[in-house]
Amino acid sequence: MNYKYRNSELDTSSLQPKSGIRPERPGISGLGGWLILIQIGLWVSLVLLIADMSQVNVIMDPVRWEGVRGVDPELYTEGIRPLLWFGVISSVILLTIVIVNLVFLYKKKRQFPRMMIILYIANVLIGVMTWIMIARIEIPREQHVLDPTSAFNLTIRSLLTCCIFIPYFLRSVRVKNTFVK
Repeated sequence: MNYKYRNSELDTSSLQPKSGIRPERPGISGLGGWLILIQIGLWVSLVLLIADMSQVNVIMDPVRWEGVRGVDPELYTEGIRPLLWFGVISSVILLTIVIVNLVFLYKKKRQFPRMMIILYIANVLIGVMTWIMIARIEIPREQHVLDPTSAFNLTIRSLLTCCIFIPYFLRSVRVKNTFVK
């Protein structure tokens, strides 16, 4: 049999988009594979962020810090309250991005991989900022209620997640085939 094209000379003109939709490439598609981990991660993030947001009144209460934990009112006002507000604002931003990502994921929108990369980078930036803010607060040893080690560990985990999943979203054939709308 004479083939018009060898595998390396595949006619790609039939793969060109005619309606502005990116063509599906040969290979796998759908929400399986590593995208199952992404889905689980998004749903867990959603639950944890909603739980965090439901505790804002308790966390922001100065009595909790000054009375129960024995933190100096001046230390609370100058150091801890700005950190708590940063946490609330960053949680709202992350919650919004997670909800948008879930919608884009299940509608298989083309913007989903880009929005997931934004979520991963936002997590790293928020972790670094939190770590810096905690480290800058000068708390006497007897009142030490904030430990920068947990923020540092969170930042390292976020960096590792970026190193794994950003290349996945940029190179995966499944991602390219699934998010075409």
